[in-house]
Amino acid sequence: MSKTKLASAIGMACVCSSSFAQEEVGIDLGAFELVPTLTTTVGFNDNVTRSNTDEIDSWFSKIVPRFTLVNNFGLNSLRFGYQLSRGDYFSSSADDYTDHLIFASLDYELNSRHRIKTSIDFEDGHDDRGERFSIGRGDELTAPDEFKESEVDFIYSYGALSAQARLDINLNYRDLDYKINTDEYKARDRTKSKVGGTFYYNIGAATDLLFETSITDVEYAFSINDANSFDSLETSYLIGAQWQSTASTSGYAKIGYQDKDFDAAERGNFSGTTWQAGIVWEPLERATFILDTQNEARETNGEGDFIRRKDISLRWRHEWLQRLRTEAGFAVGTDDYEGSGRTDDLQDINLAVVYEFRRWLTFNLGYTFSDRDSNQDTIDYDQNIYRLTARVTL
Repeated sequence: MSKTKLASAIGMACVCSSSFAQEEVGIDLGAFELVPTLTTTVGFNDNVTRSNTDEIDSWFSKIVPRFTLVNNFGLNSLRFGYQLSRGDYFSSSADDYTDHLIFASLDYELNSRHRIKTSIDFEDGHDDRGERFSIGRGDELTAPDEFKESEVDFIYSYGALSAQARLDINLNYRDLDYKINTDEYKARDRTKSKVGGTFYYNIGAATDLLFETSITDVEYAFSINDANSFDSLETSYLIGAQWQSTASTSGYAKIGYQDKDFDAAERGNFSGTTWQAGIVWEPLERATFILDTQNEARETNGEGDFIRRKDISLRWRHEWLQRLRTEAGFAVGTDDYEGSGRTDDLQDINLAVVYEFRRWLTFNLGYTFSDRDSNQDTIDYDQNIYRLTARVTL
């Protein structure tokens, strides 16, 4: 339902508990190993532009080759990679796209008390027509809404993993630049500079209390009216815990205070409660349930001062046989566009059957239903996507 990333705690829990991921096999290049993958998809979309009235339905194909250079040395890891994504709509060529992603990451342990983790990503990507800024207005665009986004992330960790107390310092910089150059569309180009820290205090064999704070400076490259700029300063303070109480349960929960202070006096500042939580539960050896919820302020898509997002999702994975599993997910959320009176209720349903035909070949037969119900009727929509995906590795 959104392009949000799961918090690292629940992400790690999913990776550690899952037996579903294909083993990486690469080509030995000396110091590095080249890991290529190829993902191809064919499917049908009954509402390509997420329209309320003039719906476009089309068969589509997608091909995603990915190449990763990996160097694992001791407990450390260095990665470089490139990914190409090409999508073609057979009945709507205006929605065809070609995306590029370049990425690099380093996990390095200086010694038992000092660790760094850094990543650099550059994406030449797109938003589909009718997505994000063009919600309800997809037919106004003649092509997908293209953008370039770069991100640099750095984490320094102090304290041994077995120590009672640990500290993470995080620096993050993200720059977003859309291609369309009209004043209305240029007004969303922005940079976000973030500095934050998380203090962990161990209170048990598998439980850490955590205290987290961050400051984010949001600057927009262009403003139609300087007196009504979207520039702002965000601060947040959270307290919570992460745990793995048993071999079958792990999770995290954080709750706190978030403040968004706009430079422009005409904008309505925000201060209030924010939270993030996730639980991974494996009641059976072959079954995994993942619950995730969050409440936070986000940048607007063009209406209001900012978006107040609340959502909750539940996913279920079950491995019926060694090579056969099913996946199901349900998510609901609410976007309140503060300052405009607009409220969107969102719903997503995802179903999939995954068959590992060979170690190097996996098939995925999937279905996605998406729905938006807004108090602005012109942007309501529902969408059904059916797809068959094949993923090939070495």
